[in-house]
Amino acid sequence: MRLPTYIFILQFILSAAPATAQIGNWDYNSWMNHLEKPGDTIYIQDRKKLFKLAGYTCNSEQSSFTSKTQFDDTIVICFKTRKFNAADHKVDLNDTVFKYIHNEKRIDYFKGKNLIDGEYAYGIDGNEPRVEFHFIEIIWGKHWLEIPEKAYKNLFDAHLCKNYIPVEAYITNNGKLLFVYFHGSDGAGAYTAKLVFNRKRYVTRVINTSEMSIGYDFLDCTAK
Repeated sequence: MRLPTYIFILQFILSAAPATAQIGNWDYNSWMNHLEKPGDTIYIQDRKKLFKLAGYTCNSEQSSFTSKTQFDDTIVICFKTRKFNAADHKVDLNDTVFKYIHNEKRIDYFKGKNLIDGEYAYGIDGNEPRVEFHFIEIIWGKHWLEIPEKAYKNLFDAHLCKNYIPVEAYITNNGKLLFVYFHGSDGAGAYTAKLVFNRKRYVTRVINTSEMSIGYDFLDCTAK
């Protein structure tokens, strides 16, 4: 599909969803490449207009919420990390690019791949991560949500207890969806992620890796 056609379809989707924030002047490719599927634009919403969960506690390895929603049902969220052990993974961080000088093969430069277990690893920049997610558990009312490893397994060095950008969680106004935001890594490897859940399971995620716009407003397309 040609890019202008793709953008036109995306604009149509956004205009058709009243709860969806407008993108403004941001570069589409900055975040479209990190959607699981193009239709996930329906989950890009202004969190400031949603119900924010309280009861947030954290330490360097765990972040949790125990809160009532606007519909008076209880929700419990727990994010847990652990030390990254390279022996448990297939780590492929860099490629060596060679050149020939006078018929002699020499190293030209190193090209970053940032692959762990065959997938692009968020939160690193040619280096091994320090921590990885151990699990994410959510109880919404009486239901334990189904959360597959693919929701978080390639998201590394998550910051679960940073005052300047704490983990945040929101319930949509119709009470059907949960959005959880968190920040990972620093510098060139930095990213922010928004995980989306319904009342039964993980749905999808939105990720931003633009180093100049790390923050949750970019994920909501409300940054100015």
